[in-house]
Amino acid sequence: MIAQIIPIKRLPRRFSYFDYLVPKELVEIIEPGQLVRIPLKSSEIFGLVLTLREKQESDTSALKEITNIVHETPALSRLHLKTLNTLSSWYGVATGTLAKMMLLPLQKRKLKSISFTNIQEIKFTSPKNNKPTFRLYKDEQEHKHLLTSKLDNLQTDQTLILVPEIHHIDEVLSLMDKHSEHITTWHSGLSTKEQFERWLQIRNGEKQIIIGTRGAILLPFFNLKNIIIDYEHKSNHKHWDQAPRFHVKDVAELLRRMQGVSVMLMSYSVSVESYFNIHKKNYTSKEMQLASLPTCKLVNLSNEHRGGNYSPISDTLEQALLSLEGNAFLYINRLGLATYIGCNECGWRAICTSCKLPQILHTKNKQLTCHYCKTTDKLPVMCPKCKADVVTIGGVGTETVENHVREFVEKNKLPHDVIRIDSQNNTQISKLASKQIILIGTDAAFPQIQWQRTDLIVLLDIDKQLAIPEFRAGEELWHVIQDINYYKQDDAQLIIQTRDPKHLVPRAMNEPDRFYRTDLNHRMKLGYPPYKYL
Repeated sequence: MIAQIIPIKRLPRRFSYFDYLVPKELVEIIEPGQLVRIPLKSSEIFGLVLTLREKQESDTSALKEITNIVHETPALSRLHLKTLNTLSSWYGVATGTLAKMMLLPLQKRKLKSISFTNIQEIKFTSPKNNKPTFRLYKDEQEHKHLLTSKLDNLQTDQTLILVPEIHHIDEVLSLMDKHSEHITTWHSGLSTKEQFERWLQIRNGEKQIIIGTRGAILLPFFNLKNIIIDYEHKSNHKHWDQAPRFHVKDVAELLRRMQGVSVMLMSYSVSVESYFNIHKKNYTSKEMQLASLPTCKLVNLSNEHRGGNYSPISDTLEQALLSLEGNAFLYINRLGLATYIGCNECGWRAICTSCKLPQILHTKNKQLTCHYCKTTDKLPVMCPKCKADVVTIGGVGTETVENHVREFVEKNKLPHDVIRIDSQNNTQISKLASKQIILIGTDAAFPQIQWQRTDLIVLLDIDKQLAIPEFRAGEELWHVIQDINYYKQDDAQLIIQTRDPKHLVPRAMNEPDRFYRTDLNHRMKLGYPPYKYL
Protein backbone atom coordinates (compact mmCIF):
# COMPACT_ATOMS: atom_id res chain seq x y z
CA MET A 1 0.00 0.00 0.00
CA ILE A 2 1.18 3.53 -0.86
CA ALA A 3 0.41 6.54 1.34
CA GLN A 4 0.58 10.15 0.25
CA ILE A 5 2.07 11.99 3.23
CA ILE A 6 2.07 15.75 3.87
CA PRO A 7 5.40 16.59 5.58
CA ILE A 8 4.71 18.92 8.54
CA LYS A 9 7.44 21.32 7.56
CA ARG A 10 7.77 24.59 5.65
CA LEU A 11 8.91 23.47 2.20
CA PRO A 12 8.64 24.88 -1.36
CA ARG A 13 5.19 24.53 -2.91
CA ARG A 14 6.20 21.67 -5.24
CA PHE A 15 6.90 19.50 -2.17
CA SER A 16 3.33 19.44 -0.86
CA TYR A 17 3.37 15.67 -0.33
CA PHE A 18 5.55 12.57 -0.80
CA ASP A 19 4.79 8.90 -1.42
CA TYR A 20 5.74 6.37 1.27
CA LEU A 21 5.30 2.62 1.59
CA VAL A 22 3.00 1.45 4.38
CA PRO A 23 4.58 -1.40 6.41
CA LYS A 24 2.48 -4.59 6.51
CA GLU A 25 1.82 -4.26 10.25
CA LEU A 26 0.25 -0.80 9.71
CA VAL A 27 -1.92 -1.59 6.66
CA GLU A 28 -5.00 -2.47 8.74
CA ILE A 29 -4.92 0.60 10.96
CA ILE A 30 -3.65 3.45 8.77
CA GLU A 31 -6.18 6.03 7.52
CA PRO A 32 -6.24 9.64 6.22
CA GLY A 33 -5.80 12.38 8.82
CA GLN A 34 -3.47 10.39 11.10
CA LEU A 35 -0.20 11.79 12.42
CA VAL A 36 2.77 9.63 11.44
CA ARG A 37 6.57 9.69 11.66
CA ILE A 38 8.41 9.62 8.34
CA PRO A 39 12.06 9.68 7.24
CA LEU A 40 13.01 12.76 5.21
CA LYS A 41 16.60 13.00 3.97
CA SER A 42 18.76 12.23 7.00
CA SER A 43 16.18 13.13 9.65
CA GLU A 44 12.81 11.91 10.87
CA ILE A 45 9.85 14.29 10.95
CA PHE A 46 6.10 14.29 11.52
CA GLY A 47 3.72 13.82 8.62
CA LEU A 48 0.00 13.74 7.95
CA VAL A 49 -1.67 10.97 5.94
CA LEU A 50 -3.43 12.54 2.94
CA THR A 51 -4.57 9.58 0.79
CA LEU A 52 -4.00 5.83 0.46
CA ARG A 53 -3.85 3.68 -2.67
CA GLU A 54 -3.11 0.07 -3.44
CA LYS A 55 -0.98 0.29 -6.57
CA GLN A 56 1.83 2.45 -7.87
CA GLU A 57 2.26 2.79 -11.62
CA SER A 58 6.03 3.28 -11.46
CA ASP A 59 8.70 1.32 -9.61
CA THR A 60 8.26 1.56 -5.81
CA SER A 61 11.58 0.03 -4.80
CA ALA A 62 13.08 3.46 -3.99
CA LEU A 63 10.24 4.50 -1.68
CA LYS A 64 10.92 4.74 2.03
CA GLU A 65 8.58 3.28 4.63
CA ILE A 66 6.50 5.13 7.21
CA THR A 67 8.29 4.74 10.57
CA ASN A 68 5.18 4.52 12.76
CA ILE A 69 1.72 5.94 13.44
CA VAL A 70 1.75 8.49 16.27
CA HIS A 71 -2.00 8.18 17.00
CA GLU A 72 -4.51 5.77 15.53
CA THR A 73 -7.31 8.33 15.96
CA PRO A 74 -6.99 10.85 13.10
CA ALA A 75 -5.98 14.34 14.19
CA LEU A 76 -7.82 15.86 11.20
CA SER A 77 -10.91 14.87 9.22
CA ARG A 78 -11.11 14.35 5.45
CA LEU A 79 -12.86 17.72 5.18
CA HIS A 80 -9.96 19.37 7.01
CA LEU A 81 -7.57 17.80 4.49
CA LYS A 82 -9.71 19.06 1.61
CA THR A 83 -9.64 22.55 3.14
CA LEU A 84 -5.83 22.35 3.36
CA ASN A 85 -5.56 21.44 -0.32
CA THR A 86 -7.88 24.27 -1.36
CA LEU A 87 -6.01 26.89 0.69
CA SER A 88 -2.69 25.57 -0.59
CA SER A 89 -3.79 26.15 -4.19
CA TRP A 90 -5.27 29.59 -3.33
CA TYR A 91 -2.19 30.98 -1.62
CA GLY A 92 0.59 29.19 -3.48
CA VAL A 93 2.20 27.49 -0.49
CA ALA A 94 2.98 23.86 0.30
CA THR A 95 0.20 21.97 2.08
CA GLY A 96 2.64 21.22 4.91
CA THR A 97 3.00 24.95 5.64
CA LEU A 98 -0.75 25.21 6.28
CA ALA A 99 -0.87 21.87 8.11
CA LYS A 100 1.81 23.17 10.49
CA MET A 101 -0.49 26.11 11.30
CA MET A 102 -3.51 23.83 11.75
CA LEU A 103 -1.87 21.31 14.09
CA LEU A 104 -0.74 21.55 17.71
CA PRO A 105 2.96 22.08 18.57
CA LEU A 106 4.47 18.72 17.62
CA GLN A 107 6.63 17.49 20.50
CA LYS A 108 7.53 13.82 20.33
CA ARG A 109 7.58 13.26 24.10
CA LYS A 110 4.34 15.11 24.82
CA LEU A 111 2.37 13.50 21.99
CA LYS A 112 2.67 10.10 23.67
CA SER A 113 0.67 11.30 26.68
CA ILE A 114 -2.32 12.83 24.86
CA SER A 115 -5.48 11.37 23.39
CA PHE A 116 -7.66 12.54 20.53
CA THR A 117 -11.39 12.18 21.05
CA ASN A 118 -12.86 10.03 18.30
CA ILE A 119 -15.27 12.61 16.91
CA GLN A 120 -17.71 11.79 14.12
CA GLU A 121 -16.59 12.88 10.67
CA ILE A 122 -17.78 16.36 9.68
CA LYS A 123 -20.63 16.17 7.19
CA PHE A 124 -21.09 18.66 4.38
CA THR A 125 -24.07 20.92 4.95
CA SER A 126 -25.50 22.84 2.03
CA PRO A 127 -25.29 26.61 2.63
CA LYS A 128 -28.62 27.40 0.95
CA ASN A 129 -30.11 30.64 2.27
CA ASN A 130 -27.09 30.92 4.51
CA LYS A 131 -25.60 34.20 3.36
CA PRO A 132 -23.13 35.95 5.66
CA THR A 133 -24.80 38.55 7.87
CA PHE A 134 -23.50 41.98 8.85
CA ARG A 135 -24.34 43.83 12.06
CA LEU A 136 -23.36 47.41 12.89
CA TYR A 137 -23.12 48.46 16.53
CA LYS A 138 -22.65 51.99 17.83
CA ASP A 139 -21.54 51.48 21.44
CA GLU A 140 -20.34 48.88 23.92
CA GLN A 141 -23.85 48.05 25.14
CA GLU A 142 -25.04 47.23 21.61
CA HIS A 143 -21.83 45.26 21.03
CA LYS A 144 -22.49 43.15 24.13
CA HIS A 145 -26.11 42.53 23.13
CA LEU A 146 -25.12 41.27 19.66
CA LEU A 147 -22.55 38.84 21.09
CA THR A 148 -24.66 37.48 23.94
CA SER A 149 -27.79 37.05 21.80
CA LYS A 150 -25.74 34.94 19.38
CA LEU A 151 -24.26 32.80 22.17
CA ASP A 152 -27.23 32.38 24.56
CA ASN A 153 -28.64 29.41 22.62
CA LEU A 154 -25.25 27.69 22.54
CA GLN A 155 -25.33 24.01 23.51
CA THR A 156 -22.58 21.73 22.19
CA ASP A 157 -21.94 23.71 19.00
CA GLN A 158 -18.68 25.61 18.70
CA THR A 159 -18.51 29.33 17.92
CA LEU A 160 -15.34 31.08 16.78
CA ILE A 161 -15.01 34.81 17.48
CA LEU A 162 -12.20 36.40 15.48
CA VAL A 163 -10.62 39.70 16.49
CA PRO A 164 -7.79 41.55 14.70
CA GLU A 165 -5.34 42.06 17.60
CA ILE A 166 -4.58 40.42 20.94
CA HIS A 167 -5.76 43.40 23.03
CA HIS A 168 -9.24 43.09 21.46
CA ILE A 169 -9.57 39.64 23.07
CA ASP A 170 -9.77 41.29 26.50
CA GLU A 171 -12.40 43.74 25.21
CA VAL A 172 -14.60 40.88 23.99
CA LEU A 173 -14.00 38.82 27.16
CA SER A 174 -15.18 41.74 29.31
CA LEU A 175 -18.57 41.56 27.55
CA MET A 176 -19.02 37.81 28.10
CA ASP A 177 -18.86 37.05 31.84
CA LYS A 178 -21.92 34.85 31.53
CA HIS A 179 -20.14 32.34 29.27
CA SER A 180 -16.67 32.40 30.85
CA GLU A 181 -16.55 28.66 31.67
CA HIS A 182 -17.09 27.74 28.00
CA ILE A 183 -14.43 30.10 26.62
CA THR A 184 -10.84 29.59 25.56
CA THR A 185 -8.55 31.96 23.67
CA TRP A 186 -6.01 31.50 20.88
CA HIS A 187 -3.34 33.94 19.72
CA SER A 188 0.36 34.18 18.86
CA GLY A 189 1.29 35.32 22.37
CA LEU A 190 0.55 31.91 23.93
CA SER A 191 3.43 29.78 25.16
CA THR A 192 4.03 26.36 23.57
CA LYS A 193 2.50 24.69 26.63
CA GLU A 194 -0.63 26.88 26.43
CA GLN A 195 -0.98 26.23 22.69
CA PHE A 196 -0.69 22.48 23.31
CA GLU A 197 -3.42 22.45 25.98
CA ARG A 198 -5.83 24.80 24.21
CA TRP A 199 -5.46 23.08 20.84
CA LEU A 200 -6.58 19.81 22.45
CA GLN A 201 -9.54 21.55 24.14
CA ILE A 202 -10.64 22.92 20.76
CA ARG A 203 -9.94 19.75 18.75
CA ASN A 204 -11.73 17.51 21.27
CA GLY A 205 -14.74 19.85 21.59
CA GLU A 206 -14.18 20.62 25.29
CA LYS A 207 -14.67 24.38 24.78
CA GLN A 208 -17.63 25.83 22.89
CA ILE A 209 -16.47 29.46 22.47
CA ILE A 210 -13.07 30.26 21.01
CA ILE A 211 -11.91 33.88 20.89
CA GLY A 212 -8.80 34.35 18.81
CA THR A 213 -6.80 36.31 16.29
CA ARG A 214 -6.57 35.40 12.61
CA GLY A 215 -4.60 32.15 13.05
CA ALA A 216 -7.51 30.63 15.00
CA ILE A 217 -9.54 30.20 11.82
CA LEU A 218 -7.18 27.42 10.69
CA LEU A 219 -7.70 25.31 13.84
CA PRO A 220 -9.32 21.86 13.32
CA PHE A 221 -12.88 22.32 14.59
CA PHE A 222 -15.10 19.23 14.46
CA ASN A 223 -18.32 20.95 15.54
CA LEU A 224 -18.00 24.54 14.31
CA LYS A 225 -21.38 26.14 13.59
CA ASN A 226 -20.75 29.89 13.87
CA ILE A 227 -17.95 32.26 12.90
CA ILE A 228 -18.16 35.85 14.16
CA ILE A 229 -15.65 38.27 12.64
CA ASP A 230 -15.58 41.20 15.06
CA TYR A 231 -14.04 44.60 14.24
CA GLU A 232 -14.33 43.39 10.65
CA HIS A 233 -12.94 46.63 9.18
CA LYS A 234 -9.47 46.13 10.72
CA SER A 235 -6.61 45.36 8.33
CA ASN A 236 -4.99 42.93 10.81
CA HIS A 237 -7.62 40.32 9.91
CA LYS A 238 -5.25 39.66 7.00
CA HIS A 239 -2.14 37.53 7.59
CA TRP A 240 0.12 40.11 5.97
CA ASP A 241 3.62 39.45 7.34
CA GLN A 242 4.38 35.97 5.97
CA ALA A 243 2.94 33.35 3.61
CA PRO A 244 0.21 32.23 3.41
CA ARG A 245 -1.24 35.76 3.21
CA PHE A 246 -4.83 34.76 3.91
CA HIS A 247 -7.70 36.99 4.97
CA VAL A 248 -10.10 35.56 7.55
CA LYS A 249 -13.10 36.66 5.47
CA ASP A 250 -11.96 34.48 2.56
CA VAL A 251 -11.30 31.43 4.75
CA ALA A 252 -14.63 31.95 6.57
CA GLU A 253 -16.41 32.03 3.20
CA LEU A 254 -14.70 28.75 2.24
CA LEU A 255 -15.87 27.12 5.50
CA ARG A 256 -19.38 28.47 4.91
CA ARG A 257 -19.50 26.85 1.47
CA MET A 258 -17.84 23.58 2.48
CA GLN A 259 -19.39 23.01 5.91
CA GLY A 260 -22.44 25.28 6.03
CA VAL A 261 -20.95 27.33 8.89
CA SER A 262 -22.92 30.47 9.75
CA VAL A 263 -20.79 33.61 9.24
CA MET A 264 -21.50 36.97 10.89
CA LEU A 265 -19.42 40.12 10.44
CA MET A 266 -19.80 42.93 12.92
CA SER A 267 -18.17 46.25 13.72
CA TYR A 268 -18.74 49.90 14.59
CA SER A 269 -17.20 50.89 11.23
CA VAL A 270 -18.07 49.29 7.88
CA SER A 271 -15.26 48.24 5.55
CA VAL A 272 -15.66 49.31 1.92
CA GLU A 273 -15.90 45.65 0.82
CA SER A 274 -18.68 44.95 3.33
CA TYR A 275 -20.56 48.10 2.29
CA PHE A 276 -20.39 46.82 -1.30
CA ASN A 277 -21.59 43.31 -0.35
CA ILE A 278 -24.47 44.68 1.73
CA HIS A 279 -25.75 46.81 -1.14
CA LYS A 280 -25.29 43.96 -3.64
CA LYS A 281 -27.33 41.68 -1.30
CA ASN A 282 -24.36 39.30 -0.89
CA TYR A 283 -24.66 39.90 2.88
CA THR A 284 -27.91 40.05 4.79
CA SER A 285 -28.19 43.07 7.04
CA LYS A 286 -30.77 45.10 8.86
CA GLU A 287 -31.45 48.50 7.33
CA MET A 288 -28.18 50.26 8.02
CA GLN A 289 -28.05 53.94 8.91
CA LEU A 290 -24.46 55.13 8.96
CA ALA A 291 -23.86 57.74 11.65
CA SER A 292 -22.01 60.95 10.90
CA LEU A 293 -18.47 61.16 12.24
CA PRO A 294 -17.76 63.38 15.26
CA THR A 295 -17.81 67.15 15.03
CA CYS A 296 -14.25 68.34 14.73
CA LYS A 297 -12.12 71.41 14.16
CA LEU A 298 -10.44 71.24 10.77
CA VAL A 299 -7.11 73.11 10.71
CA ASN A 300 -5.64 74.07 7.33
CA LEU A 301 -1.86 73.67 7.69
CA SER A 302 -1.28 75.63 4.48
CA ASN A 303 -2.67 78.72 6.22
CA GLU A 304 -0.41 78.01 9.20
CA HIS A 305 2.62 77.93 6.88
CA ARG A 306 1.59 81.20 5.24
CA GLY A 307 1.55 82.75 8.70
CA GLY A 308 5.09 81.53 9.34
CA ASN A 309 4.22 78.58 11.62
CA TYR A 310 6.05 75.47 10.34
CA SER A 311 5.76 73.58 13.63
CA PRO A 312 3.55 70.44 13.75
CA ILE A 313 1.65 72.26 16.51
CA SER A 314 -0.85 74.67 14.95
CA ASP A 315 -2.12 77.83 16.66
CA THR A 316 -5.49 76.12 17.23
CA LEU A 317 -3.75 73.18 18.92
CA GLU A 318 -1.65 75.52 21.08
CA GLN A 319 -4.80 77.19 22.43
CA ALA A 320 -6.41 73.79 23.08
CA LEU A 321 -3.33 72.60 25.01
CA LEU A 322 -3.21 75.78 27.10
CA SER A 323 -6.81 75.24 28.26
CA LEU A 324 -6.44 71.44 28.66
CA GLU A 325 -7.57 70.01 32.00
CA GLY A 326 -7.52 66.27 31.29
CA ASN A 327 -5.30 64.15 29.02
CA ALA A 328 -4.54 64.66 25.32
CA PHE A 329 -3.72 62.22 22.54
CA LEU A 330 -1.70 63.47 19.54
CA TYR A 331 -1.77 60.92 16.72
CA ILE A 332 0.85 60.76 13.98
CA ASN A 333 1.52 57.50 12.18
CA ARG A 334 5.21 58.15 11.49
CA LEU A 335 8.20 57.10 13.57
CA GLY A 336 11.44 58.92 14.28
CA LEU A 337 12.99 62.35 14.37
CA ALA A 338 13.03 62.85 10.59
CA THR A 339 11.33 60.94 7.79
CA TYR A 340 13.23 62.59 4.91
CA ILE A 341 17.00 62.70 4.49
CA GLY A 342 18.17 63.92 1.09
CA CYS A 343 20.28 66.27 -1.03
CA ASN A 344 18.83 69.41 -2.63
CA GLU A 345 21.72 69.59 -5.13
CA CYS A 346 21.39 66.25 -6.94
CA GLY A 347 18.12 64.84 -5.60
CA TRP A 348 19.69 61.91 -3.72
CA ARG A 349 17.50 60.47 -0.97
CA ALA A 350 18.26 58.02 1.85
CA ILE A 351 16.53 54.85 0.67
CA CYS A 352 17.00 51.31 2.00
CA THR A 353 19.16 49.36 -0.49
CA SER A 354 17.24 46.09 -0.04
CA CYS A 355 13.56 47.12 0.09
CA LYS A 356 13.70 50.64 -1.43
CA LEU A 357 11.74 52.26 1.42
CA PRO A 358 12.72 55.63 2.96
CA GLN A 359 15.09 55.39 5.90
CA ILE A 360 14.10 57.07 9.18
CA LEU A 361 16.40 59.05 11.50
CA HIS A 362 16.11 58.42 15.26
CA THR A 363 17.37 60.58 18.12
CA LYS A 364 18.68 57.69 20.20
CA ASN A 365 21.36 56.32 17.88
CA LYS A 366 21.57 59.04 15.21
CA GLN A 367 21.34 56.28 12.60
CA LEU A 368 19.18 55.80 9.52
CA THR A 369 16.88 52.85 10.05
CA CYS A 370 14.64 50.87 7.72
CA HIS A 371 11.71 49.64 9.81
CA TYR A 372 10.77 47.01 7.26
CA CYS A 373 13.99 45.00 6.95
CA LYS A 374 15.66 46.38 10.14
CA THR A 375 18.86 47.50 8.37
CA THR A 376 20.75 50.56 9.61
CA ASP A 377 23.22 53.07 8.11
CA LYS A 378 25.18 56.00 9.47
CA LEU A 379 23.78 59.50 8.97
CA PRO A 380 25.93 60.97 6.14
CA VAL A 381 27.70 64.30 6.76
CA MET A 382 27.81 64.92 3.00
CA CYS A 383 25.82 63.66 0.02
CA PRO A 384 27.18 60.20 -0.96
CA LYS A 385 26.30 60.90 -4.61
CA CYS A 386 27.51 64.46 -5.40
CA LYS A 387 29.57 65.12 -2.24
CA ALA A 388 27.64 68.32 -1.43
CA ASP A 389 28.22 69.53 2.13
CA VAL A 390 24.58 69.95 3.20
CA VAL A 391 22.21 67.02 3.55
CA THR A 392 18.61 68.12 4.15
CA ILE A 393 16.82 66.57 7.13
CA GLY A 394 13.04 66.99 7.14
CA GLY A 395 9.69 65.36 7.74
CA VAL A 396 7.86 64.98 11.04
CA GLY A 397 7.77 61.80 13.12
CA THR A 398 6.77 60.92 16.69
CA GLU A 399 10.15 62.00 18.12
CA THR A 400 9.95 65.38 16.38
CA VAL A 401 6.48 66.01 17.82
CA GLU A 402 7.64 64.87 21.26
CA ASN A 403 10.47 67.44 21.22
CA HIS A 404 8.13 70.27 20.13
CA VAL A 405 5.50 69.38 22.74
CA ARG A 406 8.08 69.13 25.55
CA GLU A 407 9.39 72.60 24.68
CA PHE A 408 5.81 73.96 24.62
CA VAL A 409 4.93 72.35 27.98
CA GLU A 410 8.10 73.66 29.66
CA LYS A 411 7.70 77.14 28.16
CA ASN A 412 4.09 77.46 29.36
CA LYS A 413 4.65 75.55 32.62
CA LEU A 414 1.83 73.06 31.96
CA PRO A 415 1.35 70.29 34.58
CA HIS A 416 1.28 67.49 31.97
CA ASP A 417 3.78 64.68 31.45
CA VAL A 418 4.72 64.15 27.78
CA ILE A 419 4.81 60.48 26.79
CA ARG A 420 5.58 58.88 23.43
CA ILE A 421 4.27 55.44 22.48
CA ASP A 422 5.23 53.77 19.20
CA SER A 423 6.90 50.52 18.13
CA GLN A 424 10.23 51.86 19.44
CA ASN A 425 8.96 53.05 22.82
CA ASN A 426 6.04 51.36 24.57
CA THR A 427 5.59 53.01 28.00
CA GLN A 428 2.93 51.59 30.33
CA ILE A 429 0.79 54.68 31.00
CA SER A 430 -1.48 52.74 33.36
CA LYS A 431 1.26 53.28 35.97
CA LEU A 432 0.76 57.06 35.62
CA ALA A 433 -2.97 57.08 36.36
CA SER A 434 -2.75 60.00 38.80
CA LYS A 435 -0.92 62.31 36.38
CA GLN A 436 -2.11 64.49 33.52
CA ILE A 437 -0.68 63.20 30.26
CA ILE A 438 -0.08 64.43 26.72
CA LEU A 439 0.35 61.21 24.77
CA ILE A 440 2.05 61.23 21.36
CA GLY A 441 1.74 58.01 19.44
CA THR A 442 1.13 55.86 16.40
CA ASP A 443 -1.45 53.05 16.09
CA ALA A 444 0.54 51.24 18.80
CA ALA A 445 -0.75 53.77 21.36
CA PHE A 446 -4.47 53.03 20.92
CA PRO A 447 -4.66 50.05 23.36
CA GLN A 448 -3.14 52.19 26.14
CA ILE A 449 -5.19 55.37 25.83
CA GLN A 450 -7.27 56.20 28.91
CA TRP A 451 -10.30 57.38 26.93
CA GLN A 452 -12.35 58.35 30.00
CA ARG A 453 -9.70 60.90 30.98
CA THR A 454 -8.82 62.12 27.47
CA ASP A 455 -10.36 65.52 26.67
CA LEU A 456 -8.43 66.31 23.48
CA ILE A 457 -7.64 64.10 20.45
CA VAL A 458 -5.60 65.48 17.56
CA LEU A 459 -4.74 63.97 14.16
CA LEU A 460 -1.57 65.95 13.55
CA ASP A 461 -1.07 65.40 9.82
CA ILE A 462 -3.54 63.22 7.93
CA ASP A 463 -1.84 64.03 4.60
CA LYS A 464 1.06 61.69 5.37
CA GLN A 465 -1.36 58.79 5.70
CA LEU A 466 -3.33 59.78 2.59
CA ALA A 467 -0.10 60.06 0.56
CA ILE A 468 0.73 56.36 1.00
CA PRO A 469 0.63 54.75 -2.49
CA GLU A 470 -1.99 52.20 -1.50
CA PHE A 471 -5.60 52.16 -2.66
CA ARG A 472 -6.87 51.59 0.88
CA ALA A 473 -5.07 54.62 2.36
CA GLY A 474 -8.23 56.76 2.52
CA GLU A 475 -10.24 53.90 4.01
CA GLU A 476 -7.58 53.26 6.69
CA LEU A 477 -7.73 56.91 7.79
CA TRP A 478 -11.55 56.79 7.75
CA HIS A 479 -11.45 53.83 10.16
CA VAL A 480 -8.94 55.59 12.44
CA ILE A 481 -11.45 58.44 12.83
CA GLN A 482 -14.22 55.88 13.44
CA ASP A 483 -12.05 54.22 16.11
CA ILE A 484 -11.68 57.55 17.87
CA ASN A 485 -15.41 58.23 17.58
CA TYR A 486 -16.25 54.83 19.13
CA TYR A 487 -13.93 55.08 22.14
CA LYS A 488 -13.81 58.79 22.98
CA GLN A 489 -16.01 60.60 25.50
CA ASP A 490 -18.91 62.58 24.00
CA ASP A 491 -17.51 65.91 25.20
CA ALA A 492 -13.89 65.26 24.06
CA GLN A 493 -12.59 67.70 21.45
CA LEU A 494 -11.28 66.41 18.10
CA ILE A 495 -8.88 68.44 15.94
CA ILE A 496 -7.78 67.32 12.45
CA GLN A 497 -4.80 69.05 10.82
CA THR A 498 -4.42 68.84 7.02
CA ARG A 499 -3.10 70.72 4.00
CA ASP A 500 -6.03 69.47 1.92
CA PRO A 501 -9.36 70.15 3.69
CA LYS A 502 -11.18 69.39 0.41
CA HIS A 503 -10.06 65.75 0.42
CA LEU A 504 -12.86 63.16 0.39
CA VAL A 505 -12.28 61.97 3.98
CA PRO A 506 -12.83 65.32 5.81
CA ARG A 507 -15.54 66.38 3.33
CA ALA A 508 -17.58 63.19 3.82
CA MET A 509 -17.54 63.15 7.63
CA ASN A 510 -21.13 64.39 7.74
CA GLU A 511 -22.14 62.16 4.79
CA PRO A 512 -20.65 58.68 5.39
CA ASP A 513 -22.43 57.14 2.39
CA ARG A 514 -20.72 59.68 0.17
CA PHE A 515 -17.30 58.38 1.23
CA TYR A 516 -18.19 54.76 0.44
CA ARG A 517 -19.89 55.51 -2.89
CA THR A 518 -17.04 57.72 -4.11
CA ASP A 519 -14.31 55.30 -3.02
CA LEU A 520 -16.12 52.37 -4.66
CA ASN A 521 -16.46 54.38 -7.87
CA HIS A 522 -12.69 54.96 -7.93
CA ARG A 523 -12.00 51.28 -7.27
CA MET A 524 -14.35 50.18 -10.04
CA LYS A 525 -12.56 52.36 -12.59
CA LEU A 526 -9.13 51.10 -11.52
CA GLY A 527 -10.07 47.43 -11.14
CA TYR A 528 -9.42 47.18 -7.38
CA PRO A 529 -11.26 45.03 -4.79
CA PRO A 530 -14.10 44.34 -4.36
CA TYR A 531 -14.45 44.45 -8.17
CA LYS A 532 -11.31 42.37 -8.73
CA TYR A 533 -9.54 39.90 -6.44
CA LEU A 534 -5.88 40.58 -5.62
